[in-house]
Amino acid sequence: MKLKLNAQPRLPSLKALHTFEVAARCASFTEAAEELNVTLGAVSRQIRHLENELGVELFHRKGNAVELNDTGKRLAIDVTRALTLLQKASDRARPEQQQTLRLTCTLGIASHWLAARLPALRRADPDVSLVLDANESLRDLANGEADIAIRYSPTATPPPHSRELLADAFAPLASPAFLTAHPELVAPADLALSQLIHSPWKDGQKMGVAGWQDWFAAFGEGVTAPRGILTFNSVGHALQEAIEGHGIVLGSLAVAQDALTSGKLVRLFGESRQLPATHQYRLCWADSAFVSATTRRWVNLLLQAAGKPSAF
Repeated sequence: MKLKLNAQPRLPSLKALHTFEVAARCASFTEAAEELNVTLGAVSRQIRHLENELGVELFHRKGNAVELNDTGKRLAIDVTRALTLLQKASDRARPEQQQTLRLTCTLGIASHWLAARLPALRRADPDVSLVLDANESLRDLANGEADIAIRYSPTATPPPHSRELLADAFAPLASPAFLTAHPELVAPADLALSQLIHSPWKDGQKMGVAGWQDWFAAFGEGVTAPRGILTFNSVGHALQEAIEGHGIVLGSLAVAQDALTSGKLVRLFGESRQLPATHQYRLCWADSAFVSATTRRWVNLLLQAAGKPSAF
């Protein structure tokens, strides 16, 4: 006698899941109907159909207003991720249509490292439409908010699906004009009398971007960091202030490498007065099983631009 195995649970309607994703993102059935170009009633029916299939309610309903409940919030995260993966799988099946690449990075990397290399990168792959998202916010690669990210990541615990792009350290940097105007800057303690610039940041473990307090503690010869330091929330902006001759920056050597090579900035004390970094700039992408051929190609191009071996 054969035993009848239980049937696998049937997947919910893809149309209903898509409608739910739009309604959850819009936080409004009315706006979802407009985006989907259907009636409000059609959206309501699809949501109710999905709730009936799952046996749960997904929204709090108060008159015409709707709000995701806890179950709906959890489902929305998973559905968005799943639909994004389906879209990426479809893109891989149509490689000729996968011609847009979204690259996200900090403003400092965009302006001081990437900008100089973009012409060569574009020549290497001229058919790709590049969308450069330069800001200090993290984009969710798994949910498709970007294809590639350049992130400042802990060296000891690098993120998965990533490669080192730029190693880092911190040192006092100034423009040649500033140093010419201030010949008295010959010892570390002399810096306390100058306009100092930095962009410090620390994570929960007190690690991150070094500040002048860290540098004076290591090399100040008994002198503590002075008051009146000019602080920026962007490493790139702090660096630019020093390039323009407005002071001495405790600069990221990774971000400043082109300015140092071109002579726009000068290291004050050589390698003997630099702080090691606990972080490095890494090139990150989504799970390798789901990245497109375009993404793989640009990962390799960016790594090669930094003098690193290819990842794919």
